[in-house]
Amino acid sequence: MVHRLAIALDFQLQSPVHITGESAELYTDKALLLDWQGEHALIPATSLKGWLRDNIERALRGMKISVCDSSQAELLCGQCIVCQLFGHPHRRALLRFSDIQLTEDIRDIRMNVSLSRYRRASFEERLFSTELAWLPKFSCSIDALMDDAQLARTAAALVYLGARTGFALGAARSRGLGWVTLTGYQASIDGTALNPEDLHPHLKNLTAATQEITP
Repeated sequence: MVHRLAIALDFQLQSPVHITGESAELYTDKALLLDWQGEHALIPATSLKGWLRDNIERALRGMKISVCDSSQAELLCGQCIVCQLFGHPHRRALLRFSDIQLTEDIRDIRMNVSLSRYRRASFEERLFSTELAWLPKFSCSIDALMDDAQLARTAAALVYLGARTGFALGAARSRGLGWVTLTGYQASIDGTALNPEDLHPHLKNLTAATQEITP
């Protein structure tokens, strides 16, 4: 039997966000990625997917659960729970993400200067500008079709874990951009709602399974 997993996430932006687009603009050095109409800033599905995956990997490693490091594609195993859900070069991801359109966003230009870590000083004539987008909150959706209801519940638990532990999305996070807070989480399997508190045992099951196979 095929089970449909549906997840909705609500976030609040604590600081402006920047994801660099492909178009060159005269008014800024780093323009925002926009939708196909060129009207609204966009957070692509790939950025959200990569952000969640990285958060989940770090959280699971902190729980002593063995998972891949997606920053090195050649080392992906294709067998761990993260590879099953998010895919790898030879395996399609089970989770499906959608682009996030930042409607009614407020845009601004921030000036920056390049710094030399060696000299601990700014480079001369290295001033550049970055276009930013900000709005109070945004939402996104994640869907999946799975044969195993238990795997669907585990996926819901891991997405919740990744969304809660992540703190910044997009580029220039070390400069304070893209800080986000999860404000809402709704998940259902075949239309039956899942309570976030009921998902904790599925993370404990992952820990127990890892301990069983660890020599």
